[in-house]
Order: sequence, then C-alpha cells, then structure tokens
Amino acid sequence: MDDFSGEDVDTVMGLLADQRRRALLRFLERADGTATLSEIAEAIATEARNPDPGAISDLAGVSSRDVREVRISLHHLHVPKLAAAGAIDYDSETETLTLRERGRTLLDRQEAVCGPLR
Repeated sequence: MDDFSGEDVDTVMGLLADQRRRALLRFLERADGTATLSEIAEAIATEARNPDPGAISDLAGVSSRDVREVRISLHHLHVPKLAAAGAIDYDSETETLTLRERGRTLLDRQEAVCGPLR
C-alpha cells in the first residue's frame, strides 16, 4: 500500500470496507472522474435495487426515498471519509465530486484483492 505513505493496511482496507464507498469510487472512475452527489446517489440506489449490471434502468422501481437515503449516507459519512483520505475532492457548493489519484489507487488495490470490479 505504498501509495498511502505510511498508512497501514487496515486504514486502506477500512476505506474499502463499505460497499457504498467502493460504488462511489467506481462510479467516479466510469464517469471520467467527476460527478454530482445526486448522480452518484441515483446510480448507487439503482444498483442496489437491480444488481444486474447489464440491465437497462431509468430509476424505474427506485423510490425517491431510496435515493434520498443513499444521498444522505454519502453526504454525511462516505464522502467525508474519502475526502479526508485524499481519495476524492468534494466541492460542497456545487456538490461535485472528483476522483483523485489516491482514489484510483484504492480501486487498483480493491481489484488486486478481489479481481475485476463490475
């Protein structure tokens, strides 16, 4: 975990321990590194409702309540943890998240341990 300069394996793995943090990082990677909090919350809520990555969805079956719950947990828990670790940047005025190199390193570490991410 040399890219995390002295941080121990437990810290890095702790960042990856939660499925929503992993999903947030994957979404940013697929979105060329930048997305809004709302876009990410909708995607994570949709994925939780329909885990088949090949399915086409326009949020059908995902309630606004589900999206709101995901958004709140991202805003208050997951985004601050990833931002504090330097994995993402968060602009609170525009609610825009940007994947940083440390976030890409986390995804690489996750893939090395668990295989290719979907």
